[in-house]
Amino acid sequence: MPKRILDTEVLIRHYNKMTKPKTVEAVRAHAHELINIQDTKWILWPIRIEFLCGVRNSDELKLYAAYMEPFQLLDKPDIKSQDWSEAERWAQRVREAGRARKLGDCLIQAIAKRLNAEVVTMDPDFRSRTPPKQS
Repeated sequence: MPKRILDTEVLIRHYNKMTKPKTVEAVRAHAHELINIQDTKWILWPIRIEFLCGVRNSDELKLYAAYMEPFQLLDKPDIKSQDWSEAERWAQRVREAGRARKLGDCLIQAIAKRLNAEVVTMDPDFRSRTPPKQS
């Protein structure tokens, strides 16, 4: 059975649903809730970086970093040449709605394919996706 990778969109939606006051401990616990709901702890380096790109100040960086702690990286921080080639192949797909592709999504799909993993996402930009379980 392939491993399931949580996409950035799933992480962001879950993080933003948090209703309690955000503290380092609370966001870490909130991340564990998502891991339990989705029954997976796996993310990829591009997903981690994409999530951290949403930070707007140093206080928020501490919270985002704490939220990331419970997740485990399935890939290594070195992107393989085959991933870049596969990402380029995804980028060259002409989309039905004429929308542009995103580098991060193409790279995530390429790495997931190499690792024989499923991407858990609601993002329509992913041709092959597994919808998240409802919380």
